[in-house]
Amino acid sequence: MQDGARPHRTEQVFRFLDEYFGNRVIALEYPKFTGAGMDWPPYSPDLTPCDYFLWGTLKEIVYPKHPATLDELESAICVACESISVETVRNVMANFILRLRHLCCANGEHFENIVM
Repeated sequence: MQDGARPHRTEQVFRFLDEYFGNRVIALEYPKFTGAGMDWPPYSPDLTPCDYFLWGTLKEIVYPKHPATLDELESAICVACESISVETVRNVMANFILRLRHLCCANGEHFENIVM
């Protein structure tokens, strides 16, 4: 899986991915090159951990403190980020495979109404 940055979409990179991963690749323009794999959605908040986890978590932690200044807000965000455990981050990333399966079942459409 890659994000579609231009350096990641060269013929050399696609040949490497095809050789090692075949149809198990999710990458922008990869199916056009190889005829296999899955095209990376141009914008999919269902697949972006910051969108499906981090922003909501930070809001839940920071907003109740009602920071009054930018310095207080920045400090509260830093403290909130530090409070997220390694185990939580691992769980969020493990959830990614499940999200990919839901994306496939939804034919690439958003599925945010599904609770995971």
